[in-house]
Amino acid sequence: MPSSRGRKSKRRAKIAAAHHRRERVAGGPSWFDESIRQVLGHRRSLIFAKRPRELEQATCELLGEQLHSAVQARDFHLHFDRWFGELAAAVLSSTKVPASQDDSDQSGWWLLHGLLAIAPTDFLIPAIQDLLDATTGHCDPPWLPLSCRVQATGEIWQLTNRDETRIAIIAGYEYPGGADQHVYLFDVETCSPTELLGADVFGTLDQAVRAWRATVGETASDSHPTAVTDSQALAFLPYCCDFAQVSGLESRNRLDNWFRAARRVEELMVTLRRRGTPVPPIPIPELTECR
Repeated sequence: MPSSRGRKSKRRAKIAAAHHRRERVAGGPSWFDESIRQVLGHRRSLIFAKRPRELEQATCELLGEQLHSAVQARDFHLHFDRWFGELAAAVLSSTKVPASQDDSDQSGWWLLHGLLAIAPTDFLIPAIQDLLDATTGHCDPPWLPLSCRVQATGEIWQLTNRDETRIAIIAGYEYPGGADQHVYLFDVETCSPTELLGADVFGTLDQAVRAWRATVGETASDSHPTAVTDSQALAFLPYCCDFAQVSGLESRNRLDNWFRAARRVEELMVTLRRRGTPVPPIPIPELTECR
């Protein structure tokens, strides 16, 4: 079953309009240029990935390092959403389809796939999707195009610590054809405002549960996962990824997952809707535009 990215053409006019609005903002925060140079300068690390999940993770860490540096520098003009768009445009302008695996532009090509793998629907300029669509079937390695087609399986579990201040939502995901099945953990603080403290990919439900218990500590030591059967229990999840709300206290893990977590929420909601399950709305596009 194709993922939501297969319906990209229906949204391109809207995405293009949002991109043009971003372009109209003059200048950019001081940290943009150097951080984009750093990403481009270290993109070769991506070509060592052996499967879609590894490319996605490497891309998250490559971008997360720059977000973390910006937060540590106490820059008050972060605009992570706009930075992502400018990074994508810079990669696109400096990259062409590699002629072979030995081509020097191969790392840029992989970075484009990595950005598409973690980007929420309205974050990437249409030209990137157009380029990748035009080369479908001509990628080496063959799994590379799968990396941007992650989809939720519909399996969802929940854990809560004893004082109900932390919730773990763990959802199943896979790539087309059931490839590389895994789970994604959303670690949410329930104190107002509800906040996503961290997120990560694990090979199995048990690994995710053990990791969350260890992170939360003693109050979660006896927590056990239960299947989520009422989608209203997820009503808070789409609103935990507001790109404008940067406190400056985010962990490196949270910054690595700054974009990917929103994408994973989106794919989860799409799968539930496809199955006819009533789910809360995905935040309106204006929430992902630069402020």
